[in-house]
Amino acid sequence: MLESTYMDDGLKQLTKNLSRLATHYDVEGVWPAKSIQHLTDAGAWTWVIPEQYGGMQLDPMLQVRAYEAVAAGCMACLLILTQRDGAVEFIIGSDRDDLKDKWLPLLCKHKVMTSVGISQLTTSKRRGKAAMQAEAVRDGYILNGFMPWVTGAHECDFIVTGAILPDGQQVLAMVPTDAKGVVLDRPMNLMALEASQTCEVRCRSVRLGKEHILRAASDNALQRRTPVKSLVVSSAGLGLAGALANKIKRHSRESSGHLADLADDALTRYTAIRERIFKTAGRLDKGEGDEIPKAEIRVSVNELLMRLAMTCLTFAKGSGFIRQRDAQRLAREAMFFLVWSATDEVRAKTLARFLDAPEMPSKSLPN
Repeated sequence: MLESTYMDDGLKQLTKNLSRLATHYDVEGVWPAKSIQHLTDAGAWTWVIPEQYGGMQLDPMLQVRAYEAVAAGCMACLLILTQRDGAVEFIIGSDRDDLKDKWLPLLCKHKVMTSVGISQLTTSKRRGKAAMQAEAVRDGYILNGFMPWVTGAHECDFIVTGAILPDGQQVLAMVPTDAKGVVLDRPMNLMALEASQTCEVRCRSVRLGKEHILRAASDNALQRRTPVKSLVVSSAGLGLAGALANKIKRHSRESSGHLADLADDALTRYTAIRERIFKTAGRLDKGEGDEIPKAEIRVSVNELLMRLAMTCLTFAKGSGFIRQRDAQRLAREAMFFLVWSATDEVRAKTLARFLDAPEMPSKSLPN
């Protein structure tokens, strides 16, 4: 099958191409232009877009494999891609056929770039005043506030964001980055993934017409996201875990005795978690998404990454403490999963695992 060949051969090459540049871009902290071109050459911008607009719209199993491959090569690129795909999926899930017809073909060809700025409605909520507020006016809305985290904002033509109206309802909109009142802060100094050029974006009385509104006032503007969304971060974690596992294999070749056994234990743990998550992706293919234990999957991936990062640094010894080495980059990137789209439930359960504290009961991963 064409898709199978594409995924098996094309993704392996994509991982190699990205991995050759990943540490360079991590050290320099600049936009990974050459790696972005590799994504374009691999057709990555088509993965979530329906065929009628020129895309491939991979099924959940293939999308998990695709994200895993990108993350194994370059986590910064994976973050850029998933945030762009998240914005695209909001366009796809809207009722605005006119906006789909206009933007999806261009996004498919990577003629325009986008990202999401929605953490103010999800994991970065603040008490009291909403971070991004909307005011309804005759021909649209006026936005005031900020988006705490926007990946690649300076490279985007528009950003998909959510805002809250005075009555508590939400709106979902496309904010042009060159619109009057839009301010893009400098990229943040991050522990890892600086090449993603993530920054805060502010809106100061930004007026948006109906041509920018994806979803007008509703109780939940973020509803109707794709089934695989629940596995995006876990898919990325698998890719990074695979890269760490490969480093452990290389560094542990000269080890023997108990040290070698411990390396084998870490790799066996990785293989088991990977198999379980792909079984879960298979359930998404069958339309069983509502029964998936999303939090438990995330916690298992978080735990795996922390253990692999520690193991990789242990075997890399002093070289793993050098910023220009892959082992250190991978270990720092593993820390990102402790905060990326991490709900209170995920954070609490992750800490409980490492502190050997009781966990709240939850569904377990499928066997």
